Amino acid sequence: MIEKPSDVIDREAEWTDLQDLWARPRPDLAFAVGRRRVGKSHVLSRFARAVGGVYYQATRRTEAEQLAGLSRVVGAHLGDAALRRGSGFATWEDLFEFVAERAGDDPFLLVLDEFPYLADAAPALPSVIQKLWDHDWAGSKMKLVLSGSYVTAMERLEAADQPLYGRRTARLTFAPFGVPEASQFVPSWTSRDQLVAYGLFGHLPGHLALLDPDQTLAENAAAHLLSASGRLVDDAQHVLDAFTAEAAVHYSILEAIAGGETTWSGITNRVGRSGGSLSRPLGWLEGMGLVERAVPITEKRPDRSKRAVYRVSDPYLAFWHRVIAPLVHTGSLGLVDAEHLWEEAVEPRLDDHMGSVFEAVCRDFVGRQARRDPGALPFRPLRVGSWWDAGHREEVDVVALGGAGQLLVGEAKWGPVTERHLSTLRRRATLVEADLGGASGVHLALFTGRGEADRAVRAEADAGRILFFSADDLVAG
Repeated sequence: MIEKPSDVIDREAEWTDLQDLWARPRPDLAFAVGRRRVGKSHVLSRFARAVGGVYYQATRRTEAEQLAGLSRVVGAHLGDAALRRGSGFATWEDLFEFVAERAGDDPFLLVLDEFPYLADAAPALPSVIQKLWDHDWAGSKMKLVLSGSYVTAMERLEAADQPLYGRRTARLTFAPFGVPEASQFVPSWTSRDQLVAYGLFGHLPGHLALLDPDQTLAENAAAHLLSASGRLVDDAQHVLDAFTAEAAVHYSILEAIAGGETTWSGITNRVGRSGGSLSRPLGWLEGMGLVERAVPITEKRPDRSKRAVYRVSDPYLAFWHRVIAPLVHTGSLGLVDAEHLWEEAVEPRLDDHMGSVFEAVCRDFVGRQARRDPGALPFRPLRVGSWWDAGHREEVDVVALGGAGQLLVGEAKWGPVTERHLSTLRRRATLVEADLGGASGVHLALFTGRGEADRAVRAEADAGRILFFSADDLVAG
């Protein structure tokens, strides 16, 4: 058992996967994928340190500089004075051969982080690794982990026409945090403030780590989101810069979706481009995990659905485009003090922003029950999503389907829930059931960000006729 360091929040599954990889008596070629600031570099570097492995993070440099840089890191780790002083290897083959010889029959971990930068600088490197994997490392315990934030480029490495096709033995996917994990950064805050922090700072550990639990939500927002020197004031404007030199259309798509244009026609009209020219950048944003394409859960062929909508996946990006961008464009940031901006321009708009964020949080909560003993639910869901009719007149925020035909429909309200909401949910449940062609059992759920409900809702919940969840339940996971 390799103990997880205290500065690694959550990531139990990823740490266990790395332990399993390390324990196997054979070579492994693993891919680690996840958005920038999702915390994968932090976890991989800590694990490499724990097992005495080598961690190297590539940057945008020439092949010679990359080879020299990795040579120095290897030299420092293995105690080779010449390598530490800059007497690097002439070829990648020489470097990998040196590492394998020093490892001998023992397991050895080598993490090459931001590998797409290496592959760009040294196009032959994947072929070199292929040769080593197929021949030289066959009887070794070499553990090579190729990691990258450029998600689509990492996936391209495994394409059928690429040298590493079919060689991967493991894949580590570092997903963004949900509310239960995000709340650990500010454990003393109220559940509602933890939800708002998630809605403003987003789901990336690299952003959440900025939160100071000893300050209030307003003080943190003022310091990092509303101050001209704040770390996240302009991060949304540069999130794509490292991956593509021509990102203007991509940024426009994100702004359009965050601004409420969620349909294909709405996005094309807002951006001012034809649908054909937007298909590729929109697909790229989906592949990078920045945009989500959603269809009603009842659709039989989701890939062909005409009822698709698009959502910005990262709450921080959505918040920035909805609330911060107008302050940037009008010059208010830097002109007006951050505390005043919070009180006058941000706080009054929080409820509008948190509505859609809260819906996503509720869907994630139900989805978590599918990955564990249901407990809070009457059945274990196989699918979780939402539903709306063809004209978007009727919508259901949370829908879950069970393997035996069970159906759960839920209404998510950032504010209190009332008998009127329950009545509407009952009516919409019949629409979803009809769209499905029937269900073996229908369960109703109400979610509230305030934990407040009127007497009628409380009575139904106490009697067990409906499910009722508050902010406390959602934060607990």
